Amino acid sequence: MKKKKSKIALFIGRFQPFHKGHLFALRQVLKKFDKVIIGIGSINVLNEKNPFTFEERKRMIKESLKNFKGKYKIIGIPDFSDDLEWKNYCLKKANFDVVVTGSAWVERCFKGIKPVVKPKFLERKKYSATRIRELIRKNEKWENLVPKNVARYIKKNKGEERIRKLSSE
Repeated sequence: MKKKKSKIALFIGRFQPFHKGHLFALRQVLKKFDKVIIGIGSINVLNEKNPFTFEERKRMIKESLKNFKGKYKIIGIPDFSDDLEWKNYCLKKANFDVVVTGSAWVERCFKGIKPVVKPKFLERKKYSATRIRELIRKNEKWENLVPKNVARYIKKNKGEERIRKLSSE
């Protein structure tokens, strides 16, 4: 009997912060593929759009995916000023068969190189990291949009204050 080839997916996102929409999409991907490499992007940038460090986002994701231990690996992907350089970095950093992304830019970068699949999203307008950061900035309710452990982590580590501070600079 021929052994089935293991399918590995690269799931790329900034996860600023990791929210229920990311969790929903990742669960689908984790069920569909044998292994998932979660690429956390923009690890070399700290600003209003990227208030959390690589290590913080990695922790948020790991805490949210406790039921999937061993099915995924997390890697950091820095930003580059050149798309080709960025794509080549991803190809060198991880061995994968398929790219899973909702980003048109990531899709363009891998076009003709690796198959690109769009994940199933959960109410994309509602579950958006941009929207969550905006709600935090405005001191409005946001906690219900992220897993409980992520809300606790952000509050415990003064993430709300950081987001407000970065957006006022």
